[in-house]
Amino acid sequence: MPIPGLDEYTIRSYLNKFLLLLGIVIIIYAILWILAELKLIPVIIFAIFPQIVLLLVGIFIVYIALSKRKSY
Repeated sequence: MPIPGLDEYTIRSYLNKFLLLLGIVIIIYAILWILAELKLIPVIIFAIFPQIVLLLVGIFIVYIALSKRKSY
């Protein structure tokens, strides 16, 4: 039973946006890790990065929910 309002292209669009966000987060995390290992940035910035990522994912989910609400 298909979900109303979610066709194949919409799901693919959301998946592409999520994977793009995930790729950007992985790249930033890797750069922060390298900079922390080289002692160019404080380790605390590297340590709080997962919380920042969770915040970004939450903002992304709220954005998608609000943008879908306007379409009904």
